[in-house]
Amino acid sequence: MRRRGVALIALGWLAVLAWRPRDADAAAACNPADPGQVRLQVSVSGMRSAEGNVTITLYPDESSHFLNGAWKLARQILPVTLPVTRACFVAAAPGFYAVALFHDENNNHHFDTTVLGLPAEGFGFSNNPKLYVGPPGLGEVRFLAHPGDNPVVIRMKYY
Repeated sequence: MRRRGVALIALGWLAVLAWRPRDADAAAACNPADPGQVRLQVSVSGMRSAEGNVTITLYPDESSHFLNGAWKLARQILPVTLPVTRACFVAAAPGFYAVALFHDENNNHHFDTTVLGLPAEGFGFSNNPKLYVGPPGLGEVRFLAHPGDNPVVIRMKYY
């Protein structure tokens, strides 16, 4: 039974392996003076070090596209700023979105895992869901964004 549990964890995290950043996306500029702009104000805390960067990815409200880098809406790769690393994304329209991120401490631009398939680096998701086996589903992390500022507060997790 223990081997099956480890296998399930490893399979769950395989989906996250597709979540490797290629290049930092050019983000549209957040403009607080524009009341119609949908701004996602992402704040990430709980990093265990200032090493490396934080890769933050914005996904659409489509479960088959969640954690698939080919379907990302935007991605920012930022140097770690302690105690909080902040990013602003401009969404195309009000609606549901999801955010996933990781702390790339060794700055190799990959989400590293152990030989058992468990995360070797910090990670986080919008809504800060409790994780049991593998990454969360879209339903656990999606949030509604409206015109104006939308705070997205994420606490980094480490195994």
